Amino acid sequence: MAIAKMNKLKLISFQNQKNSILEGIQSLQSLELIDISAEYADVPAMRAANRENLDSLSKEWEGYYNEYQELLLFLRGYLPQQKILDKLRTPKETLTIQEMHEQLAKVDRDLITGTISKAREDLKNYDRVLDSLSEDEIFLAKWQKLTHLPNRTSDQAFIRILTGTVPQTTADTFIREMKENPLIFIEEVFQSKEEYGINVAFDRRDENEVVNFLNENHFTMLNYEFEDIPEIELKRISRERNQILEEVSVLKNQLKGMQNEEWVLKLLIETAYAKFQRIRAKKMLVDERHLFVLEGWLEKSKVDDIREVLEERITSDNFALVVDDVQDDEVAKVPTVLNNNRFISPFENITAMYSLPKYNEIDPTPFLAPFYLVFFGMMLADLGYGLILFAATAIAIKFFRLDKSLKKNLMFFHLLSYPTMIWGLIYGSFFGFELPVVLLSTMDDVNTILLLSVIFGVIQILLGLGLKAYLLFRDKDVLGAISDGVGWIVIFVGLIILILASMVFPNAFLATLGKGVAIGGVAAILIASSLAANNKAAGFGIGLYNLYGITGYVGDIVSYTRLMALGVSGASIALAFNMIIEFLPPLARVTIGILLFVLLHTVNIGLSLLSAYVHGARLIFVEFFGKFYEGGGKPLEPLTTSEEYIDLKNNYNG
Repeated sequence: MAIAKMNKLKLISFQNQKNSILEGIQSLQSLELIDISAEYADVPAMRAANRENLDSLSKEWEGYYNEYQELLLFLRGYLPQQKILDKLRTPKETLTIQEMHEQLAKVDRDLITGTISKAREDLKNYDRVLDSLSEDEIFLAKWQKLTHLPNRTSDQAFIRILTGTVPQTTADTFIREMKENPLIFIEEVFQSKEEYGINVAFDRRDENEVVNFLNENHFTMLNYEFEDIPEIELKRISRERNQILEEVSVLKNQLKGMQNEEWVLKLLIETAYAKFQRIRAKKMLVDERHLFVLEGWLEKSKVDDIREVLEERITSDNFALVVDDVQDDEVAKVPTVLNNNRFISPFENITAMYSLPKYNEIDPTPFLAPFYLVFFGMMLADLGYGLILFAATAIAIKFFRLDKSLKKNLMFFHLLSYPTMIWGLIYGSFFGFELPVVLLSTMDDVNTILLLSVIFGVIQILLGLGLKAYLLFRDKDVLGAISDGVGWIVIFVGLIILILASMVFPNAFLATLGKGVAIGGVAAILIASSLAANNKAAGFGIGLYNLYGITGYVGDIVSYTRLMALGVSGASIALAFNMIIEFLPPLARVTIGILLFVLLHTVNIGLSLLSAYVHGARLIFVEFFGKFYEGGGKPLEPLTTSEEYIDLKNNYNG
C-alpha cells in the first residue's frame, strides 16, 4: 500500500525491429516513454527522428481514426439497438494487437469503408433532394389553383395576365385598391397571413399605367421556374418523393444488416489509434544508422514483463536493456503509480482529485480511506439509504460490463454503503423512520454526536501531524519535525488530558500533568525553532508566530462539526418528508403517498450523497492534507491503445 517503485529503462536495438518492439511495449500498457531527442542532439552519430515525416504520418493515421469513428457513428444510427441491460451485460471483446491485424487481413477494409461512406453520402444527397422537393411542394401548394403557366402569356394579342403577390395589411389597403381599379381584373389564388397571391388581367393598351399602379401597391411578380402548372408539378413531386423514399428504405435495410461491418470498423478504430500512438512515440526516440535508443519509466515489478515481451518478438542478442533505479535528481520527473489493495484503491480517486503525490512523498490514500468511510457514513447515516446504495452498486459491479474507471468508482460507493448502514443503525434511522433500537438519536443526542465529530477531527489532525513529523524525520530534519509535528502533537495530548481531567474525570494531578505536557510542547516548538535558525532571536520569534497557528487548529476542529450538522439535517429532512405523507388521508397514503415517498426520498438521497461526497473530500483536502501533504506528482502515461471498443489482451502479470 504505497507508491510503486519505478525503474528507468534504456533499450537499444536494431532499426528493423523498432515497429515490433513498440507494438510489444504498447501491448504491455505500462511503459511511459521519455523524449530523449534533445538529450542526444550533440552526439554526432545520433540523430533525432524525422519529425516532419512522423508528424505527417501521425496526422494521416489520426485522420483515419476520426474517419472510422464517424463511419461507425453513422452506421450505429441504423443498426438494431441493443436493450440497455443487454448492452451493459455484454462484455467487450478482448484481443491482442496481432489478433486485430489478423482479423482485418481477412476482410476488404477499403470495400467496407467505401460502401458505408457511399451509403452516408447517398443518404445525405437523398435528404437534400427531399428537402428541395418539400420546399417546392410548399411553394406549389399555395399556387395549385393556377390553371396556366404564370407570366408566360405575352403572346396573347389583347390581354396580358400577370401573376404575383401583394403584402397583406391590417386594412387590406393594397388588394382593395387593386379590386377598385377599373383598368384591371383581380383573381385571388391564395391568401396567407403575409400576402395575397393573385392573377392580374388588363388590356395591353393600359400596360404602362397598370404596371405603375401595381408597383405603387407593392405587387411582386411571381418567379415560376417549373415546366408545368402547379397541379401537375405536385403530382411529379409526389412520384419522385415516393421513389426516393423507396430507395432510402432499401439502403437503410442494407445498413441494418451490417453487424459484421460494425465489428470491422471497431477493429479499424482500435488499430488506427494504436498506430498513430506508435508513430508519436517514435518522435521521442533517437536513431543511429543501424540502431535506435528509447528510454522510459516502468514499475519495478513489471521489468520482467518487458523482458518477456521483447524476447517473444526478437532474440535476446538483438537488444540491450539497461535498468536503473531512480536517481535523486530525477525524482521530479518520475511518474507516480499508486499501488493499493482492492479495498483502498477505490479511494485513489480522492487523492488524484486533489493531486497525486510526488514520487518521494508517501501515498496518503491508506490514511484517508478510513476517515472518509467514517465521515461519509456519519453524514448520510440511514440504513435504508445505505441498503439502496449497497444493492445498486453490488448489482452493477456483479452483472454489468463496466470499464475499469467506472468499476472503480462504483466500488468506491459500494464500500461507502457499509458505514452508511452502520451509522444508520447507530442513529436508528430507516428512511427517516425510527428503528426499535437507537444508540444515538439525531433529535436528543445532538451534543454527543457533536462531540464525536470533534473527536474524529482531532484524531485525524493528530494523524496528519504525525505523518508530517515522520516525513521530516525521514528527510533528516529533526528540528523541523519537532517544531511542525511532534511539538503540536504534545500540545494536543496535553490539552486533551487537561480537558478530560477537568470536565470528564475530575483529577487535579492529571489536570496538572496535562498543563505540563502542553507547556512542554510549547517549549519544544520554541526551542526547535530557535535552534533551526541562524539568528536565535529571530528563530524564537518564528516559534512564537508558529504558536499563533493554534487559532487555525481551532478553526480546523470546528470544521468537523459539519459531520453532525449534515447527519442531523439529512435525518430531519427524511423525517419531515414522512410526516408530510402521514398527513394524507389513508387512501391517498397507499396511492399518491407511495409515489411521494419514492420521489421525496430520492431527492433527499441525491442531495445527501452529494453533500457527504463533497464535504468529506473537503475535510480531507483542507484539514488533513493541509498538515502534511503537498502533492504535485504526475500520473503514468504509458504507450497504450484506446480500448474504446476492444479490450487489449495482456498476457503479462508481473
